[in-house]
This record gives sequence, C-alpha cells and structure tokens, in this order.
Amino acid sequence: MNSYYQIFQNIKSNSILIYCLQILIVLSGTTLGLYFLGYHQLIVPITLGAIATALTDFDDRLSIRLRNLAFVCILFFTVSSILDFLYPYKILFLIYLSLSSGLFILMGALGQRYATISFGTVLLSIYTMFGLGEYSEWYQQPTYFVMGALWYGFSSIIFYLLKPTQAVQDNLSNSFSHLSELLMCKAKLFDPDNTQNVEQLLYDLSLQNSIVVQSLNSTKASLLTRLKASRANKNTIYWLNLYFLAQDIHEQATSNYLHYEKIQQNFSRTDLIYRIQKNVRLQAINCLKLAEFILNRQSFQTNPDYALALENLHSSMYEWIQQNPHNLEVKNLLLVLKNLKNVQDQFINLSIEQNNYQQSYSLHRDNLNLLDDDIHGVQDLWLKIKQHLTPKSALFRHSVRIAFVFAVGYSISLLPFAKNGYWILLTSLFVCQISYFATKSRLKLRTLGTVLGVVLGIPILYFVPSIEGQLVLTIIFGVYFFYLRSKKYAMATLMATMMVLLIFNLKGAGYAIILPRIIDTLLGCLIAWFAVSFIWPDWNFRDISNNIRKSSKATLDYFDAVVEQYQHGRNNSVDYRKARRAAHNAQIELSSMISSLSTEPNPNQDLIHNAFRYLVYSHSQLSYISALGSHRDAIQDPHILALMLWCKQTLNDVLLNQNLLNEPEINEKLSEIQLLSDQENLSDELLLVLKQISLLLETLPELLKLKTNLLALEIK
Repeated sequence: MNSYYQIFQNIKSNSILIYCLQILIVLSGTTLGLYFLGYHQLIVPITLGAIATALTDFDDRLSIRLRNLAFVCILFFTVSSILDFLYPYKILFLIYLSLSSGLFILMGALGQRYATISFGTVLLSIYTMFGLGEYSEWYQQPTYFVMGALWYGFSSIIFYLLKPTQAVQDNLSNSFSHLSELLMCKAKLFDPDNTQNVEQLLYDLSLQNSIVVQSLNSTKASLLTRLKASRANKNTIYWLNLYFLAQDIHEQATSNYLHYEKIQQNFSRTDLIYRIQKNVRLQAINCLKLAEFILNRQSFQTNPDYALALENLHSSMYEWIQQNPHNLEVKNLLLVLKNLKNVQDQFINLSIEQNNYQQSYSLHRDNLNLLDDDIHGVQDLWLKIKQHLTPKSALFRHSVRIAFVFAVGYSISLLPFAKNGYWILLTSLFVCQISYFATKSRLKLRTLGTVLGVVLGIPILYFVPSIEGQLVLTIIFGVYFFYLRSKKYAMATLMATMMVLLIFNLKGAGYAIILPRIIDTLLGCLIAWFAVSFIWPDWNFRDISNNIRKSSKATLDYFDAVVEQYQHGRNNSVDYRKARRAAHNAQIELSSMISSLSTEPNPNQDLIHNAFRYLVYSHSQLSYISALGSHRDAIQDPHILALMLWCKQTLNDVLLNQNLLNEPEINEKLSEIQLLSDQENLSDELLLVLKQISLLLETLPELLKLKTNLLALEIK
C-alpha cells in the first residue's frame, strides 16, 4: 500500500508529468472531442488557438491568470479580425503585419509576462493566415481562436487551483538542485591533482553560478506574485525562508578566500583538502536532498554523519596547525572551514525549526520585503519602454528584425510558388532569436527537425489513414512538442512538424504541403539568418567596454553595500539583497556576451582567450566580495576599516574612473596587510577582512591587464 501511495506522491510532485497531462486533456478536447461531437471544421482553428495560448502561459496568482486570459482573448480576437479585414488589401496587410509584430515584440520590455503574451499574439497572427478566406463571416475564425484560448485557460486555472504552490516548489527545488551542482563544481577546486586547469575550473564555476542566479530570480518572481495576493500565510513564509536560505548558501558557496593554485603547494601531502572536498560535496548532497523534500512536501532532516565529517575536518585542521605553527596559509582554510560550518548550521537549524516557520510565521514579517520589478503606473510603463527605443537595445534590434522578416516572408508568400508561404513566417519567428548565437543554433535544429518530421510524416499518413488514428497521433505529437520545446529543440520541431502535417491532412492537404513545408522552412531560416547577420548585427553592438563597465559597477556597488554593513552592523535589507542580486545578474550578462564571442563570424582567438580569462578574474573578484558579505558583521578596528575603505576607493578609481593603477602603493598596502595579519592576537573576523582585501588587490593588476587587452581587441 505504501508503495502505491509513494507512486501517487511522486506523480503529484512531478510538475512535468502534470503539465503533460494538462496538454493531453487540452489537445484531446480540441481534436477527438470536437470530432466526436461532429464539429470537424473547428478542430484546426480551436487547436491552434489553444496552442498559441499555451505558449503565453506564465506562472502567476489566480487573479492575474484571469486577467492575462482576458488580455489574450481580446488580443487574439482583435489581431485576427484586423488581419481578416485587411486580407484583400495586400500592401496594407503587409504593413500592418510587419509593424504590429515588431511592436508586440517590443512590448517584452514591460516584463516576462508581457513578453510571453506578445509572442503568443504574434504567433496567432500567423495562425490567422492559415484560414483566411475559408470562412463566410469575418468573426468566425477569431471567435474559434478565442474558444481555443478559453479552453486552454480554463484547464490551466483548474490545474493551478488543484496545486497553486507547484511553481514555487519547482523553482525552489531547482534553486537547491543548481546550488548542489555549484557546490560540486566548487569541490573540484579542492583536488590536489588539479594543478594545471584551475582557470578552467573557475570558468566552469562562473557558468554554473549564472544558472543558479537565474534560478533564484525565477523563485523570487514566483514568491513575489503570491505575496502580493493577500496576507502572507504560513506556507508562503516557509517558502520565503527557504528562498532566503538558498540566497545565503549561494553567497557562501560563491565565496573565495584563497588562491586555489597555491593549495597544492602547501597541502597536497595532507588530508586537509581531501576532507574539505568531502565536506563541500556533503553540503551539495544536503542541497539535493532538500530539493527533493521540497517537491514532496516532506520535512527535511540532515544526516548526522555530515556533522561528524565536519568535526573530523575541524580536528584534523587544528592538529595540523599545532604541528605547523608557522604556516600562515592554513588560516585561509580556516575561513573555508568556518563557511562550511555556517552552511551546516543552517541545514541543522532548518531540520529543527522548519515547523516553527510554519506555525510562528508572524515572527518573520521582517523578511517579507522582496524587490518588486513589476510595473507601477503609466510613468513606470513609459520608462520601461523608453529605455529600449534605441538601436543600442537588443530588444529593439530584435523587434526591427522581426518586422523585417515578416515583411519579406509575407512578400514571398504572395508569389505563385509559395502557396503555403505563411510557413516562412512561422519558421522565421521561431528561428530569429534576440542574439546571433541563439539564431545560429536554431537554424540547424529547425532545419533538421523539419526535414526529419517530413520524412517520418509521410509513412504515418500512408499507414494510418483513419482520421481517428491521425487525431490520436496529433495529440501524442503535441504533448511531446510541449514537453521537449525547452529541452531539445530539434526533437520539438520534429514533433511539431508531424503534428501540423496531420492537422492539415484534415483539410485534405497532408501530402500537398510536404515539399512546400521543406522549401518554406529553408526560406524562413535564410531570412532569419540574413536579419541577424546584416540588420544591426550583435557583434557590432556587443560593446565589450560597456559590458565590462556595467559588471564592474554592479560588483563595486555590492562591495559598497558590504562595507557599509562592516561599518554599521549586519542586516538583510532589500537594498543589500538588491545590490547582491544586481552584481550576480551583471555577471550573467558578461558571461553571456563572452560565451557568444566564439560563435560570431570570423572569431578573433586572441579576443576570445582574453575574454574568457577576464571572466574568470571578474568572477573571482565577485567571489572575494561574497566572502566578505557572508561574514558581514560590524568591526571596530579603525585601521582595518580604513584599509577596507581605501580598497573600495582604489577599485572605483581604476575600474570605473579609468585612473592609472599605482602598483607601488598597492604593494605597500599588501605589505601593511601582511604585517597586520601576522599579529598573534588578531581575531578571525579581522583576519578574514584583511585576507579578502589582499585577494582583491593581488588580482587587480591582472584584471586590468586583461581589460586593456580586451578593449584594444574590441571591434569598433
């Protein structure tokens, strides 16, 4: 009996399986349901309306879901009706289709929710072209699209009401899973055999950090929309505290207290780094276990053996210190030990107090402040759009490209050979991405998926001649499309191609569209490639210097927030969390820009090499500051506070104000820090501050050198 209950619980907690079940119900209703009710002519438009609405789906609270559904229905009906009225006037149709599509894409500046609705509306514009001229009244096709939207929206709301916390649980679980992977990457740095590839490991760590930050951002958005709904309840407080726990672990996981290259020199013959590596991996396992418990709504319990492993590391380290009293490098490992203990203590506290979080939630109202990025009034709306009304904005360039590809694609569709030319637009919409890198990768995947879909679709049409059988296959391919669309794009395209072949076969056009489908796909890919390659190409706007400046400023703003807390005492204010999040988000942008360099036409290998090394050093600087942030308590020593303020000002001067680096002064300060660190009565807290200042200063010359090389190699 327990095994069946566990299977049921696993199904309930599997959001992908639940989503596929929802899509299965939706497509079954729009295909087999309509077929057996005798409404054969409604299958195509209602199914397409439901698919377009599914692509606008966005996690939110109930009231916003209802509002979004109303917006979608109004937009679908309006856009489809306008296209129907303009259909006889080809020039006006082309102008409207092009301009409206570009403007809808630009609406993505308002936020992710509006971006998804806008994309779905643009897609609906193309779906409208499928049925133009087939209906006796102008309002019929728009109404059928709205019926499909309402059917999907109804099912989405029902599934949401059955488990309204599913998205929060998924996002929190993903955050801890990605944190686990981050800690596993971190553990590789404590390997005495890794003597030559430290920079590569640090680069891998920075990429995984970007994934963690994006996951934390998604979690924040899910929590924020539910906190807005009403007074926070005990479950919300529990999720909120888990989010703050993930943030704290992330800050400590990204902390760096030493030069990893020197670990092997000092400790390769001891058990210390092996024990550190083991404990880092154990905390990664804790994160992974917590991720599973969040999905299953179970109480988290940490393994007592993990605390024993930490105690053994503690004993081993202090025994080594007694045997080597003059080796000061071990103090760096003591800071790592302290961080590991902090993470372990947080997991132990969660094991003990998690029920109190749910019962005594009124005690945690001070944690309810999350940074709100939503639109507040007309002025805020205009400001969000206004900042993208320039070619320097990637979103603006993307909207112009979409307008271009729609104008060209529709013009080609008017030619005699392009009977089903709207497939050109559909291909261009899905292939043409905001960056050259993303578009280039989708070109191959889209073409491959389409050709395979056609090749496999032909025997399906032949061997499954019955309409019922083809509708069943349409449902199966549709479910697989939604399951795979964010995982394997080529496979998703293959499923979509076979689904569409079967849908069009209902109109008696299954075989007729096979060859045009391939030709139109190739044309659509070609137009999308031309648009991203020649209309304000990204490599002309990547603006390395601006990306570096933004990243440096965000990191130094975070440093400023940390220094302020060393001066006035620790707190977890919105301003502090905002600065920390902005610094990590800026690193994501920098990492994305650098990762795309090698995909651009005629890549400069020297530029790529320097860019990747710069990312490593930039991330290292952020990790040194994160280490300070994870131990931010007020200190009273005026000398050390003065050193911290001097370090902050020096970094600002050379990284932001373009002042020359005074290396003799840097060396003098490093000597001063070394003398202070050698004092026997210096506390661990002050030692930490001195160590992190020295790391920031020691890596500064190389960071500046790489920055200078990058700016010299940048394409102007």
